[in-house]
Amino acid sequence: MALFGDLQDHALPDLLKVLAVQTGTLYFHEAYQGRTLELTVTRGQLRALYLDGFPVMEAGRARGVLLELAAQGRGAFEFQRREHAAGALLFYELPLGSVLNTEVTAPTEHLPHPETRFVAVPGTLSVPAPLAGTWAVLRPVLERGASAADLTRQVGWSEQDLRAALYRLRAANLVAPLRAAAAPGPVTAVDTAPVTAVSAPLVQRLLGALRRLGGGGVRA
Repeated sequence: MALFGDLQDHALPDLLKVLAVQTGTLYFHEAYQGRTLELTVTRGQLRALYLDGFPVMEAGRARGVLLELAAQGRGAFEFQRREHAAGALLFYELPLGSVLNTEVTAPTEHLPHPETRFVAVPGTLSVPAPLAGTWAVLRPVLERGASAADLTRQVGWSEQDLRAALYRLRAANLVAPLRAAAAPGPVTAVDTAPVTAVSAPLVQRLLGALRRLGGGGVRA
């Protein structure tokens, strides 16, 4: 069975309901920021999502992509019904009936720590419709960087609700963890740990030791 259409004519939540008992692959051709999506569906569950052929490993990130696609409301799709090959890479089990429900969050132990600071991702971003209200309230504070504990004092929501909100905003790529710069100045969102620089004098001493050991064969 093959199914074709466009999200302008068939809303994504309705399409996912149609596929609730199907197994196969759902393609969106250049529908998400001009990129191609490939969804692996097994008996009504989302098992994997690929963006331009690269796997999206985290369930929260996959949900964020689909939330943005649903809010966009356009894009050609094609569903091909077929069993997946043995050994196919499967990353999660998300029921299609709830994959667009932003109230579904990770267990409490997976939510960000109350003191972990986040910052709004710079640039003009497409905000999924279910997150628009939350984003309107939190973005002004998150432009400067804030944790759930900070936000509790500033917007009056419970710390647990704000941890869940930050989890959903991060899944939608609207915020990123924050690391304060070493010197005064703008704060920066980073995904990797800082690399420790080696001082020039130390390098010179190491090279000198190597020259002595190797009879002068190493040059600075």
